[in-house]
Order: sequence, then structure tokens, then C-alpha cells
Amino acid sequence: MTGKTHSSAGLLIGSMVATHYQLDLFESVTAIVIAGLASILPDICHSRSIISQRLKLINFIIKHLFGHRTFTHSILFIFICYYLLTLIQTPIYYMISIICGMLSHVILDMLTPRGVRLLFPLPVRVRFPIQFKTGGLLDVSLASAFSILTVYILFEAPIKRILTTWI
Repeated sequence: MTGKTHSSAGLLIGSMVATHYQLDLFESVTAIVIAGLASILPDICHSRSIISQRLKLINFIIKHLFGHRTFTHSILFIFICYYLLTLIQTPIYYMISIICGMLSHVILDMLTPRGVRLLFPLPVRVRFPIQFKTGGLLDVSLASAFSILTVYILFEAPIKRILTTWI
């Protein structure tokens, strides 16, 4: 999947967390932004990704130690991140935003023919039976759907008011 699809999924997750926990404006924006960032974090191992362009040294180390779609796309990586977030006593709504943002990335990449090494360090690639090409029509459609859902979740009450006046 493309970075746009991953980040739109992350923004959707962040908006769902903000709505569910009824966060104030600052916490809502923070939850949405960190979910969006977390949703592209697993691609730190891909030299052309947005996040790896910003964190070149970390990209170089991870890419050369592990390769693409291995460690950073695994349950092990997500568990380590969860453990570190627990150690620094991250509020639950931020933790859910981060972990679910990263999980969304891994799940979306499991929809591609290449799949992911979910059980890293085991050399098994995991992918769904139905697969889609990165950058293809479904990829773009998912990004659009995630974006529309994000707007709806964030502005549900005003949208309902407008729709009830028109109908």
C-alpha cells in the first residue's frame, strides 16, 4: 500500500480514538497526529518512504540489519513498541492510537502480494488470500474511503444536522 493509504488509515484510527475517549481538542489532535505517524512508522525500513527520508540514519541501520517488511512489520516490533510505551506510562488513548496505527500498516501490507514477515525472525511471509497491487485502484479507493470516514467521524454531529435540514 502507498504512504497515503497508510496515513489515511492512521488518521481514521486516531479520530476513532479521539471520539471514543471524548478527548479535548489538544488531546484529539495529538491522538490523530500520532496515529497518522505510527501508521507510516513500519516503513522506516523502506528508503523511499516519507518517514525514512526524515530519519535517514535509522532507515540505514534498520534496512541493513533487517531488510524491508521484516522486523518493523512483525508482532515482535509491535510488542517492543507496546512495552516501551508502557514503560514511559503513555496514556491509554495515545497507546491505542500508536499501536493500532502500526497494526493498520501491517494489516494493509498483508493485502499485497509480497505480504509481511509477521512472525519475524521466522522466515514466513504472511498475506491475505485476496491481494492488491500497491498504488492500484483498490489502494487509492481505500485511501479515499478512510479519508471520507475520518471526516465523517470528526464532524458527525454537524453532518447529521445538515442532512436532517435538507431531508
